[in-house]
Amino acid sequence: MPSWWSRTGLVALALIVGLNLTGASAETTAPSPAPSQDESSHEPAVETGPVAAFVRDTTLTLHLRTFYFDGTQSTGAENEAWAGGGWLSYRSGWLFDTFAMGATLYGSAPLYAPADKDGTLLLAPGQKGYYVPGEAWAALRYDDYAVLKGYRQQVDQGYINPSDIRMTPYTFEGVTVGGKMDVVQYLAGYLWKIKPRNADTFVSMAEQAGAKGSNGGVGSLGVQLRPWPGLYIDVSDQYGVDTFNTVYAKVDSRYPLTDEWALGFGAEFTDQRAVGAALAAGAAVRNWATQVGGARVQLIYRPLTLTGAFSITGAGNTIQNPWGTYPGFLALIDAPASQNFARANEKGWLIGAAYDFSALGLFGLVGNFNFARGTDATDPKTHMGAPNQNEFNLKIDYRPPWLAPTVLRGLALTVRASLYDQGDGQRLARQIHVILNWEWNILGPARGKPGD
Repeated sequence: MPSWWSRTGLVALALIVGLNLTGASAETTAPSPAPSQDESSHEPAVETGPVAAFVRDTTLTLHLRTFYFDGTQSTGAENEAWAGGGWLSYRSGWLFDTFAMGATLYGSAPLYAPADKDGTLLLAPGQKGYYVPGEAWAALRYDDYAVLKGYRQQVDQGYINPSDIRMTPYTFEGVTVGGKMDVVQYLAGYLWKIKPRNADTFVSMAEQAGAKGSNGGVGSLGVQLRPWPGLYIDVSDQYGVDTFNTVYAKVDSRYPLTDEWALGFGAEFTDQRAVGAALAAGAAVRNWATQVGGARVQLIYRPLTLTGAFSITGAGNTIQNPWGTYPGFLALIDAPASQNFARANEKGWLIGAAYDFSALGLFGLVGNFNFARGTDATDPKTHMGAPNQNEFNLKIDYRPPWLAPTVLRGLALTVRASLYDQGDGQRLARQIHVILNWEWNILGPARGKPGD
């Protein structure tokens, strides 16, 4: 395993190369005089054949991120770090409109990392930097109907998703096939490994779920439907070999009342239960089963959105989400021990408001505030009562519009803060996140990823 210095050095080298490339690109963007008719007539024609598209449509994207995290848990433990890094991503065009490939190097290096405040997940354990080729894939496609993609890749489906809430996201090793047919989009596959957010190695999906020593993977199948504007339906099943199976269904709709007012409705349901050898512990019985259901109502008036939501979780176990961020309506800032208000037997509710300050002339500024409370939870092993919990969340996003014509047009600032109160906690827990992102397309225009 490379030393911390070599890891950090390679991350820095990749980012410096990217910055040099962006600088060179920026220097050559000044408009030049249009060629005369005689001059332009002698310019070679741009190749548009199937082989040329593989090179012509190539993209090389540099995404830089710096993240400051400062938090205190209910137990009194403190976590703090400031990290810098991001990723350098390559995507080819389509060869003969059939074959494409891509790769992404991810990395994070400590800028300020007190040894006694580990645990932010911005860095590897011990407050060390890391780098890893988190994506390396090849894809074959048949129009938009089917795209077969293999090896290291991102997957976003229900309880399996990138969970990009720290320096780098989850990525997966596996094979997937997905596509679109009219109003239907689907994705199926088998994933055998996952790269945790702050790791430079991949582990089995089963081990990530708590089944130590198991090489079990996850088979998945999901369908998304948009039968008409304003209605979205998402259904997926994810079967973890010898761990647990998760069925997730979600319906989201939006109904306009007037030109300025609209109503949003959503409902979701999860059924999760141990399967096979049931190696993922966490409940009083080996073959546990649990469910969580919830609903959300939103009132939208121009730049203002008011939200109310609730969820009820079964007593069989706390909902497990080791392969991504919990997709439920009550998923908040990832505060310590909150379990997204989906602990065994928990009743949770949320109220919130979001506002786009562009209506007040502060273009690019969006604020979001939420408060959630969970009661009646129990310990899934002992069935004893668990403490009630409250969480206050504030999130502010700012993308300066005046940077749009400059090389910094991809710059975005996010500030997140939370207060978390657990009934038996020693103190009020808190988190502060300050994240700065900047993305530059070194080669090629902004576009979706081949194979997506």
